Amino acid sequence: MKSRCLAFLALCAASVVAAATPAPLPGLEVGAKAPDFALPSAAGVSIELKQLLAKGNVALAFVRSADWCPFCRKQLQDLEKARKEIEASGVQLVALSYDQPATNTAAAKKLGLTFPLLSDVGSKVIDAYGIRNHEAKGRGAGIPHPVLFIVDQKGVIRAKLGRENYRARPESAEIIAAAKALR
Repeated sequence: MKSRCLAFLALCAASVVAAATPAPLPGLEVGAKAPDFALPSAAGVSIELKQLLAKGNVALAFVRSADWCPFCRKQLQDLEKARKEIEASGVQLVALSYDQPATNTAAAKKLGLTFPLLSDVGSKVIDAYGIRNHEAKGRGAGIPHPVLFIVDQKGVIRAKLGRENYRARPESAEIIAAAKALR
């Protein structure tokens, strides 16, 4: 009886530890080569990762939708408010969603975004980074988990920021700290 009680307590303790340990973020890991891409921006121009990297490090913020996701819209607005400070920390800020270019154009205008908002129609880049949310169905099919990657000029992922819950996003202070750590 005593051994069964001890086994039960050990199982409970292991469950508590497992519940307290956050799940790893989906997607490519720090140190991996960032897949290159060429995607249309809300401004109507094609943007390639390799062109951005020629100018410096890049922060790639994957958002579910700039159109219908209130948490993404808030994140994009927060990034815009902190854009100058983020860029001063040594990274160019770019956001990507699965939305159509026309949808992103309207969203960027409505939200007052001055950094590129790219359209990954078909979620090919989202898949290349390994962050597609396969549980999302219907309107949300093809959305990414909201993860932010910081990529150095050599095309290597140097930081990966996110949360377990899609409602919470990395704070700009975290992005700035991660960018400054690359200097």
